[in-house]
Amino acid sequence: MCTPHFALREAAPTTLPRRPFLIAAALLALLAAAPAPAHAESTAPEASETTASDGALQQILERPSFTLDGHEFDLEELKTFYKARQYRPAWETHAEGNREALKTFLTSVAAFADYHGLSQKAYPTELINRLIASGDEADTVRLELLVTESLLRLGHDLRGDKVELAQLYPGWTFRREPAPVAEGLAKAVDERRVNDFIASLAPTAPAYLNLTHTLKTYRAMAAKGAWPTIAAGPKLVRGDQGPRVSQLRARLVAEGYLPAQAPTEAENELFTETLQETLATYQTRNGLQPDGQAGAKTLAALNTPPQKRIDQIVANMERWRHMPDSTPTRYAEVNIADAMLNVVEDGKSAYHSVVVVGRPDRKTPFIQSQIRSVIFNPSWHVPTKIAQKDILPKLRKDPHYLEKLGFVINGSADDPHGANIDWNKIKASAFNFRLRQAPGDLNSLGRLKFDFDNDFAVYMHGTPHQELFEKPERYYSSGCIRLEDPVQFAKIVLASNDGDWTPERIQAEVDKTNTRWLRIAEPLPLRVVYWTVFEDEDGAINFRHDIYNYDRFLLESLEGGKS
Repeated sequence: MCTPHFALREAAPTTLPRRPFLIAAALLALLAAAPAPAHAESTAPEASETTASDGALQQILERPSFTLDGHEFDLEELKTFYKARQYRPAWETHAEGNREALKTFLTSVAAFADYHGLSQKAYPTELINRLIASGDEADTVRLELLVTESLLRLGHDLRGDKVELAQLYPGWTFRREPAPVAEGLAKAVDERRVNDFIASLAPTAPAYLNLTHTLKTYRAMAAKGAWPTIAAGPKLVRGDQGPRVSQLRARLVAEGYLPAQAPTEAENELFTETLQETLATYQTRNGLQPDGQAGAKTLAALNTPPQKRIDQIVANMERWRHMPDSTPTRYAEVNIADAMLNVVEDGKSAYHSVVVVGRPDRKTPFIQSQIRSVIFNPSWHVPTKIAQKDILPKLRKDPHYLEKLGFVINGSADDPHGANIDWNKIKASAFNFRLRQAPGDLNSLGRLKFDFDNDFAVYMHGTPHQELFEKPERYYSSGCIRLEDPVQFAKIVLASNDGDWTPERIQAEVDKTNTRWLRIAEPLPLRVVYWTVFEDEDGAINFRHDIYNYDRFLLESLEGGKS
């Protein structure tokens, strides 16, 4: 019997990696004898007789429930599979040689699950091993069902069916096309192409495939032991010397930022220019200020254990399993965790810019929409919650705040700026004034606003607070997405409109100071997502802080998920 693996080879970024686990060989040894289609190539051994009879299978599947040693079978899913096969067994599980094939099958399933960042707890491996060891012919039907159920669960897990992200994340509407896993597996068994079918259920997005390689890399790092930690102390800067500098150097070596060869004893404890440059690279790839100094935030990131990075990779892989398999040829994507905007055209980045997104207590939601219009010189109609939480406290300190910032109270012509109101007597819950900020340089939306349909009154816009874009962590808004260069972004979204919408023409329209709404001729697809692990344009893996705790929520849900 050939060594089983799951047909995974190292592959080009646009194809599914197929290394190093192929269950096909083990499954071919297990496949029950059945008439295969004329075009199918079968290497399955001839079976003399199938112990797991059609009647025994159907009898179990027609029960209202079936539990074995605490394991509850999904009878509806199994019934769909076997009904498609007229309740014929799919596997030879009684022969001694095939019992050995079962063991290699379990090994390959475990390796395949590991490769895709799936928890092995979902699969009844321990129960199957016990039944194999028993050698009891009465367990043949149970083994038959357990092998099938393992593959069905694996297929559903690869499709992202374990958790419902719409219940976990605000605004999540992304969804892959549904796949009939049970019917597809039944067909694949008949055609002797089980491995290809299971592999086809995984995402094929290059970002997902990159994460499978990253997961392998970081698990290899973790297998070598915990990363060196850096003792607490003052900020480390170039020119410092001592054991903490040696710890910093060892830590960067452990994650591959520095070569493994040992420096001289004097170099080891000295914060050199090379160490400073390397640390700045680490900071860039971890969303920190790249100053080459090991301050509190940088030390906290460096002291993150490898298992935490592995968990982040697993969480991001799971989110990718829920994303559509295809993307538009041209679209805009905002990565909340990185606070970055990227416009993609034909698979390549056409525009890349920093943005400001929602702070943790006013999160920017996930969004799948289309940018449909541009508003020049917009007014800002202040949401009630923002007026209550943000503006009222400022009014209590400065009763002229509305007038200074260009706000008026709608419907209050006699006192448009609330000069006669004692704001200290107004409770937040009783603040029902409708505020509008006039267009201008002080307007919180800046000079350009970009509208798209969503359920959260969120939009993209400029801002008078350009200083925020200089910060490495840009989580300051109330949920909307602030743009650093809205004029350049307007040029991109208006590319298909009549006339040549150059930055100069856009700025000229802004300078007119009149409010103008302009429909975008070809709406630009937009997706607002959350990636804390991703590959940058140079092919380097980046990590970002789980600012919204979305990784943690997802990992907890996976532990208690459906399968």
